[in-house]
Amino acid sequence: MRGPAATRDTRSQRLRARRIRVEGLRLGEVTASAHHASLGEVKAQVEDLSLHGMALVVPGIAAQAHLVMSGDRLELLRVECADGTLFDGSGAVRRVTERGADLVLGTELESEGIDLGELYRRGARRSFAERWHASQLVARYPEIPAEFKSWVADLRSYLESIRDFLDAEERAVESVDLLTRSETLRTYLDEVGPHLLAAMGEAVAALAAMVRDFDEQQHAACRAFCRRQLAPLFAHSPFMRRAHEKPLGYAGDYEMMNMLYREHAEGASLFGQALNTYATQEAAARANINRLEYLSRRIREAVEARRTGARVQVASIGCGPAREIGFLLERWPEIGPRLDVALIDQEERSIEYCERTLAPLATQTGARIQFIRESIRRLLTARQLSQTLGARDFIYSAGLFDYLNERTFTALLSALYDALVLGGLLAVGNVALHNPSRWAMEYFSEWFLHHRSPEALRRLAEPLVPAPSSVEVDAEPLGLNYFLLVRR
Repeated sequence: MRGPAATRDTRSQRLRARRIRVEGLRLGEVTASAHHASLGEVKAQVEDLSLHGMALVVPGIAAQAHLVMSGDRLELLRVECADGTLFDGSGAVRRVTERGADLVLGTELESEGIDLGELYRRGARRSFAERWHASQLVARYPEIPAEFKSWVADLRSYLESIRDFLDAEERAVESVDLLTRSETLRTYLDEVGPHLLAAMGEAVAALAAMVRDFDEQQHAACRAFCRRQLAPLFAHSPFMRRAHEKPLGYAGDYEMMNMLYREHAEGASLFGQALNTYATQEAAARANINRLEYLSRRIREAVEARRTGARVQVASIGCGPAREIGFLLERWPEIGPRLDVALIDQEERSIEYCERTLAPLATQTGARIQFIRESIRRLLTARQLSQTLGARDFIYSAGLFDYLNERTFTALLSALYDALVLGGLLAVGNVALHNPSRWAMEYFSEWFLHHRSPEALRRLAEPLVPAPSSVEVDAEPLGLNYFLLVRR
């Protein structure tokens, strides 16, 4: 025979109907009104509900809890949401709980209860309606200027027509022999390339005129719109696709630099090759290509300035593929025995690429090359970089400082300056403020750089201690890639 304790335990384990939280129904606010004999007219929020019950939260009346007892009736009980009435009948109070200043009434519904199927249908419809409304609002893009929408539509139409035409031309020569097909497609590419380059140049100039005075919010909205409309077309260009996808976490990685230095007509289709040729011949791209000869000349000058036979100590920070070193050693192999280069990059793949391509050249020419994988953070935190890296005659960084804000720029500049020998030269590259490719890079590929003027670069060198013997700003032939030259 069970005792009282066993009976209480059995009751405490009694199964209860699942209560549906109102916020999970996507019906918006659900309210209830009713009449109570002692409280009079009651207005409440519905917190949860089931087929035959609900929890009503009556705000601000906890002090009147003594007026409500289990079993009290709620007459004229109506439950409503924005879509209409969910219940109209009566109920009985089964539980009374105080919650701060509010009173929570556990209520049992009389009659047939709530139609849960209808409840879910209404929630699904309301949720769908909200999504539909949002999609229609997005589709109209009310925040995008009509002029910008028109520009995007025109460019998209132009690129689609070029793609369709070139795809048809490519299909037309599928059945011919490989040699004939290759020569024919090369001829087609040579013909269409200049036209596409000119058309894209005009489009980018029009883009710059439209967006140069936008605030950040306008830029973000228009970039998103541009990306939605044009990204599938730009993805045909391997260069533009890699810039947008950023497989290593940032645009401008070592493989993108390689793409600039090799055959530009890359792509799985004639259209992709034509578009890739445009992307790799944009003004900023050509300026990057110019860095190859500019930096190799600077290194050669540093070697020739050394009167003794000792090796000239050079370091490249954020070296990428270090193509300038290969260019230098292939053109002037006699420099090899007088050259000691430290190539530093935080990306493992970049260093591995340099090892594969430059180690054989070092062996052939007698150059000494160190391949160093190290983070910029480590360079910044080294107390004396000259002790870690060794004193250097020439230190350069071609494309790293474009990505650094002013604080990090000055900190790294100071660390590298500290590693120079007396009379040594530090050359830091930075894209020019007037870069005509800026908006194409940002809008087409989400490729953001810190653009700077010569004056801004000189100011960033002012905190260097001891004061440099000279500070000047030079540039590659296009004048789009500046080099801050600081001599210790």
